[in-house]
Amino acid sequence: MRKKIIFSVLSFVLLFVNQLPAQQLHHLESHELINRQLIDIVHVEKFATVQVQDFQGRIKPISTLSLELIRKIHGKSSFSYIDQEGKKRQLTPAQIFLGMQYKPDSWQLIEFVKVEKKAIKELKDILTINTSGYTSASQFFDFQGNYKLESIVNKAYTKAPGKRSVFDKDIIKIDERINIIWGIFNGQFLKIFPQKDEPSLKWFAPKDKEVTFDEDDRLFYSKIIPTYFANLTIGIDNGNWKKADETIDLIKNFQRDNGTTVIVSETKVKLEIWFNNNPIFLWCLIGYCCLGILLVPLSFLAIFKKTNNILKKIIDCTLFLLFVLFILHAFGIILRWYISDHAPWSNGYEASIFIAWVGMLAGFLFYKKSSFAPATASILAICLIGIAHGSLMNPEITNLVPVLKSYWLLIHVAIITGSYGFLAMGSLLSLISLLLMCMNTFSDHAETENTIHKLTNINQLTSTIGLYMLTIGTFLGGIWANESWGRYWGWDPKETWALISIIIYSFVLHIRIITPKNYIHIYNVCSLFALGSLIMTFFGVNYYLSGLHSYAQGDPFPIPYWIYIIIPIACIISIIPLIKNKYHKKTGYDFS
Repeated sequence: MRKKIIFSVLSFVLLFVNQLPAQQLHHLESHELINRQLIDIVHVEKFATVQVQDFQGRIKPISTLSLELIRKIHGKSSFSYIDQEGKKRQLTPAQIFLGMQYKPDSWQLIEFVKVEKKAIKELKDILTINTSGYTSASQFFDFQGNYKLESIVNKAYTKAPGKRSVFDKDIIKIDERINIIWGIFNGQFLKIFPQKDEPSLKWFAPKDKEVTFDEDDRLFYSKIIPTYFANLTIGIDNGNWKKADETIDLIKNFQRDNGTTVIVSETKVKLEIWFNNNPIFLWCLIGYCCLGILLVPLSFLAIFKKTNNILKKIIDCTLFLLFVLFILHAFGIILRWYISDHAPWSNGYEASIFIAWVGMLAGFLFYKKSSFAPATASILAICLIGIAHGSLMNPEITNLVPVLKSYWLLIHVAIITGSYGFLAMGSLLSLISLLLMCMNTFSDHAETENTIHKLTNINQLTSTIGLYMLTIGTFLGGIWANESWGRYWGWDPKETWALISIIIYSFVLHIRIITPKNYIHIYNVCSLFALGSLIMTFFGVNYYLSGLHSYAQGDPFPIPYWIYIIIPIACIISIIPLIKNKYHKKTGYDFS
């Protein structure tokens, strides 16, 4: 960490030595700072197709890299500003990324660095932060080049991860943003120069010192970026971007000649850029919210208006639109698979998206039995995709870690994560059943009783499928573990909780045998609370416990507040039907 701070300070001093005009730019407005380096969007789109190697070794278009970096710095996928005419304008991530390297003196002064809301109060005396919660990169250093947050950052890093406060975590995030900014200013992320026959397939940035290009390639490597920046100046001054475009073509030709073993096809580059610009899963989230939330009350209404043809047509139309959305969801998964060159369920984000899709698949398998099945599945999809797009998970496409470079990723992970979709949908169906029981507690309705039995049957079917998949997936995981780690079972937290989930759901599915005369209520209550074991198996183990399957390596995240609200509500919903059971036992009616 100390090295990071020293690097940041040295970078800042060097920038001020080489960019003396920056001291004369403080009087300029934001739109003036932007206009002096505003690059034509058509040219930027061409620049965005240039391939670059990230620090994990993945080759991708600059469009992807710039999007990932700007999201980390700015917290959004674009930067908005007010021009001289008072109109709101936007810069794309590629425009920002290129501008930061072309005119870093401007971007030192533009307020685009995000500061977390909870950290603003603590930092307002150190930094100048605007009303939107953003500040400029220059604010983090004084005129002697001293890093203003050095002592605060060091204090945060010295604490154990589990003992860091919210402020400590926010400070670490802000420090990481500053390091990313100086890395962009210095061209460290612009790894666009492959070298022929390089053993590690490493690509180089413009200022790397360890290059061993031959004489011709070294000349190109040392001259092309200064030439490109000079051509950008011509484009900005004269509106003629021909020379800048030609420079991009030269860089692409250099990549094709020197990086033949790892360079990505033009088709894949175009598809990845399209994928970046079209947030398919976010569209699905919005669609599931609209259609799912509509379908749930319609399904409740259909219980009492079963013969209403208009209502039936509305439900059928909603189901059709939901199915179209389901196909779009599948298309997004396939496209991510093609772009990443591996099965898209290798991390928390991808697994959440995949489980949401499997849940929707389970819903449509049983949609003829009840519209509650796809309605419940859509609620599950809303929760999972919403979590995936929250701050907890990173949507970035990455290379696989060595242990995951196996055909078992396609088999084991697909089966075991797919089981979560079936099991979770069954548990949510039990919630619907319990709500119907609560409704029936105060007003008997024969069709409601039939619907409860129908949903319980669907629940049992989906839970049975899910349990089979979870059991098979766990056994297959043991085979993979033996190949990777030399043992079939090691009581790793993920293995342990997978076994616990199998036991719990096995018990739930056998309740019908244990209490055959009065099992409906008990089954649905147990099925609902069994969902807790899945949440622990997937989220709890991955983000709270340390193990071979953990994404967080034991660094705990705060327990969401909604859990403390949901659990008491679930308990109340589970208890209310007992009122009816008690009453009917007195009258001789057996509520089963």
